[in-house]
Order: sequence, then C-alpha cells, then structure tokens
Amino acid sequence: MKHIAVFYYVTAAGLTITACSSPKAKTHINTAASLPVDTGHVEVLAAQQPFFDNMPNALQDNKETRNEKVFGLVELQPQFPGGPKELYAFIGANLKMPREAKKAGISGRVFLSFTVEATGEIKNVAVLKGLGFGCDEEAIRLVESMPKWKPGTLYDKPTRVKYNLPINFISEE
Repeated sequence: MKHIAVFYYVTAAGLTITACSSPKAKTHINTAASLPVDTGHVEVLAAQQPFFDNMPNALQDNKETRNEKVFGLVELQPQFPGGPKELYAFIGANLKMPREAKKAGISGRVFLSFTVEATGEIKNVAVLKGLGFGCDEEAIRLVESMPKWKPGTLYDKPTRVKYNLPINFISEE
C-alpha cells in the first residue's frame, strides 16, 4: 500500500496544496493545486506548519530572503502614514468616479494587490478583481499616487510585503 501525504500552506498568492509520495520524501513534492484565497488576515502557528529546506517561508532568516522575497505574513504589517483613518481619508479625497462608470451606474469594489517595499514605496500594483468601466485604471492611479508607507518588518528590519486593498466605487444616482 502506497501512502501519500498531503500538506497545505497559505502564502500571499493564496492556498497551495502539495502532495508527497512518502512522508520522508522532501524532493518528491508536486504542486497539486493552487487556489486563490483572501489572505488579508491569516493566523499561522509555525510549529504546526510543514516546512522543508527548499520551501521559502517567513521564518527563514538569511540576507538573500530579506532582500529579494516578498512576504505576506510579517511581524508588523505595512501602514499608511497616519494609520487606517488617514488611508480612508486619502482615498475619499482623491478617488474620482470614472465618467463611463457614472453613465453605466456601476457600483462595486476593485481588489488591488501591491508590494510595499522596504523603503515604503508602492510597487507592482495589480488588479486582482476588477469592475471595468475605467474603475480598474482609477484604482491603480489612486494607489500609485499614495505617499510612502511605513514598511512592514521582519526580525525588526524593514522588508518587502505584499498588500491587498479593496477600493469601493459607489454610483451616485
């Protein structure tokens, strides 16, 4: 009888399911599926998670990992200058409803993903789920115009962090 061990772990990109042909076979890992999940708030008990030598994770401590990897789970999450209230005030003051969306009466959310660099700069803005009618482009413009954030930290050092942010568009009829 052949045993297959199945493990899962959550990253900024989503849920990844892996299968091993044997519990000791660290080199026989094949990705079985990758499912998108909302990772806005994830609590992980490190002692219960399966970690292999060739699997990058937030608990690895080496210079290469801190400088080049983007993390979803860090000790201190990145923060807009002034906190969440200031973030909402910035969005409210700078968000412009696109003309096409006004005409069509579109309302909804655009879900964005971006990286907050160790310097606090916003990079790699991408639409995870869009509305169309110019709303996606306006949400990207808004996020790219944000001031530098307070970066997230890992081991008390600033690090790159993947951040997801929904932007609400409400049609004023």
